[in-house]
Amino acid sequence: MTARLGPALTVSQLSAGYGGTDILHDLDLDVPPGKITVIVGANASGKSTLLRTMSRLLTPSQGQVLLDGKAIHQTPTRELARIVGLLPQSPIAPEGITVDDLVRRGRHPHSRLFSRWSAQDEQAVEQALIATRILDLAERPIDELSGGQRQRVWIAMALAQQTSILLLDEPTTFLDINHQIEILDLLVDLNRARGTTVVMVLHDLNLGARYGDHLIALAQGHMHAAGSPERVLTEENVKAVFGLESRIMIDPTSGRPMMLPIGRHRMLGEPGQTEETRP
Repeated sequence: MTARLGPALTVSQLSAGYGGTDILHDLDLDVPPGKITVIVGANASGKSTLLRTMSRLLTPSQGQVLLDGKAIHQTPTRELARIVGLLPQSPIAPEGITVDDLVRRGRHPHSRLFSRWSAQDEQAVEQALIATRILDLAERPIDELSGGQRQRVWIAMALAQQTSILLLDEPTTFLDINHQIEILDLLVDLNRARGTTVVMVLHDLNLGARYGDHLIALAQGHMHAAGSPERVLTEENVKAVFGLESRIMIDPTSGRPMMLPIGRHRMLGEPGQTEETRP
C-alpha cells in the first residue's frame, strides 16, 4: 500500500535573519513530498535559520514559505501544528517530567478547549512509544536517560503529533555513531510507514547522502545545489560549499556517493607516495 503524499512545502524568494541582518538570501526551493530531504552546508551557512523559517519560528524579511500554495504565516497556529512538526536543536524538557508525559504533549495541537483525552490520543501516544522503542521507559524521568534515549523521546513526541511534515535540526548532534544510525534508521522507518515528509539538518555529508533522497546545499546563505545525492555530492560542490578538497566514491553499503576528505597530511598509499616521502 502506497502512503498518501503530504502537502507540498515550498520556499519562494526567501530572505531571513536576525536583528535586521539577513543570513538567507533570495532562496527558492521545493521539498519533495513523502521524501527525506537533508540540508547541508558549512557552519553559519543558514541551515538552522532555514529550518526555523520553514516552521514559522522566524519571520522572513522577504519572500514566503508555502504549504500547498498557501503562506504559512496566514495559516492558524493550531492548524499549522497539525501539519508541520519541529524538533529543534538541543530541546529542553521540564525538570522531572516523565517520558510518557512529554510524549503526550505532542497531542496538544489536536486538543480543543475543555475536550477530554480521547482513545485516539491514547493510541497515538502508544504507537509513538512503540515506534521509537521506548515503551518500557514510559514512566522514567527524562533526566535519567542517555542522550540516545532522550532523542528518541523527543522524536516520539513529534510522532504523537502526527504531522505530515517533520522538521529536525541536527537530530544526531552529540550522539555516538551507533545512536546516530539508530535515529536515522528510525526516521527512514517513519518515512516509509507513514509517508511523512522529513526535512533535517545534518553535519555529516556521508550520512546525509546515505539517508537523504534529496539534498539541499547552502553556501553563505545562498542555494548552491539541490537534488539527488548523486547530483549534489560532487567534488566541485564540496569544494565550493566547504572549501575542502575531496574524492567521491560509491558507498559499498548504500550505493550512494561517499565523500573522502583530502587534508594536508595525506596517508601512505596515495599515488606517488612512499614510506620515505610520507609526511
